Amino acid sequence: MTDLPAPGAEADPSAQALADALPEIRSAKTRGWAFCALIVAVSAVLLILLSGVEGSFQWVIIILFMGGFGLVSIHAWVRKQHERAVMPVIARAFGLGYVKSPKDFYPTLPKNFIPQGGQRSVDDMMSGTVAGRSFRFAECKTETGGKNSSTLFQGLVLEVRASGSVPEFIIASEKETKGFLFFKGKVQVEGMELIRQSTGSDGQTYGLWSRPGGPRPMAGLDAFMDRIIALGPRVLGSATLYSLVSTGQYYYVSLRHKRDLYRIGGLFADETEVMSNVRMAARELGHPIELAAEILRAEEALLAAK
Repeated sequence: MTDLPAPGAEADPSAQALADALPEIRSAKTRGWAFCALIVAVSAVLLILLSGVEGSFQWVIIILFMGGFGLVSIHAWVRKQHERAVMPVIARAFGLGYVKSPKDFYPTLPKNFIPQGGQRSVDDMMSGTVAGRSFRFAECKTETGGKNSSTLFQGLVLEVRASGSVPEFIIASEKETKGFLFFKGKVQVEGMELIRQSTGSDGQTYGLWSRPGGPRPMAGLDAFMDRIIALGPRVLGSATLYSLVSTGQYYYVSLRHKRDLYRIGGLFADETEVMSNVRMAARELGHPIELAAEILRAEEALLAAK
């Protein structure tokens, strides 16, 4: 089913990733601690200079705040450097291409299956092929933007090329399609009709929407929906299904989760902890690959039922 090489026991992607990236991991951590020492030294000198100055309490607070902010920023920078060093190696072990911050991912997504928001970010895009079909996935986050920005969607988005023989439809959590007063639902289903509802493995109610005159007569679509919403932790990991859109040419699947999937290392992480993070990232990486394969299996059954 898959064109991707499954790393065997003799080629542990976690161990290989850590071995290849270890020099850069150590270098980033050393530079991070050097920057921390510099911030602490500068802050200490400023505090000493202000110690005898009357009315300097406000400046002391500002210096402590700026110093703390600098240390937190350095920790985040070190983690990003560790991720940049490790993730391409893990991706290659699975036969995937890797782009840290792609610019062309969001513009190709349908406008109706995740909230658009005023601020969007995409990280860790990977691409490959399954059963001769191209697929790619990335971590996506949309926020309202502005001074009091809040998160509208955080999760993983998967794009899989379809056979071209399936109609347009949407499968989405019912609560995400419901609007409130003048506000629309986060998943847009305007101009579509609800064909069916069913409960998924996570206990949520999902709906199947299509264009009027669309896939209603298509046999096997109910089974396609049941198969997708029944996918559990073996395929989805710690994520939950948010929505699936078929455009006829591509399937787009959004999975919601509340944390970064590939958090690796950091200023205080030793090599044992980094290895644990790398192993976790490798396990998480297997889920969207398996999901792409499951979608194509469901499509195969759908087309066979026509």
